[in-house]
Amino acid sequence: MKNLLDISMPVHERMSVFPGDPQPSFSTVVESGVTCSIATLSLHAGTHVDAPLHVFENGADAKGGFISGPACVVHATGPVVDAAQVRTWPLRRRDRVLVHSTLPQCRIDIKAARELVERYRILLLGLGFLSPDAMDDPLLPVHRYLLENSVVLVENLRLDGMAPGRYHLHLGWPSLPGREAAWAKAVLTW
Repeated sequence: MKNLLDISMPVHERMSVFPGDPQPSFSTVVESGVTCSIATLSLHAGTHVDAPLHVFENGADAKGGFISGPACVVHATGPVVDAAQVRTWPLRRRDRVLVHSTLPQCRIDIKAARELVERYRILLLGLGFLSPDAMDDPLLPVHRYLLENSVVLVENLRLDGMAPGRYHLHLGWPSLPGREAAWAKAVLTW
């Protein structure tokens, strides 16, 4: 039997959201013994996949998808991941890279993103934090670079307590035509 761990962020009213995004809210009605809840939240709340439409006006929308394959969990060692740090990670070509940080705000610099794409040809970058870009950078250069190079970008993974190393990632998200992101479910096995 394989070990299995859900690394998706639980969605609740007090969760961390990107600055300026609304906090999730829920209302529940019980009628004739049937419970029905309505949720109001950003598509960027919780674990989600960003589509190119997020940063490109005519980019592809959030078509549903499922990815399953080898992944490498790595730990960021400071508030900024640079290319030199990327070269210390035990990555393989065409990897799915999951970056954990113990800091509340971490970012990937553009040279590190280029290293991931040009040297390793990564298929996916998953983050245990809110964004690969600086929180105050409205241009989102790392988002743009990754998405224009067909890298699946997953934000808000729950990677606390995960040891660095090799795993198998299972990631699925629904089809949301015309939308720039989609909530995702992520599971690691080993």
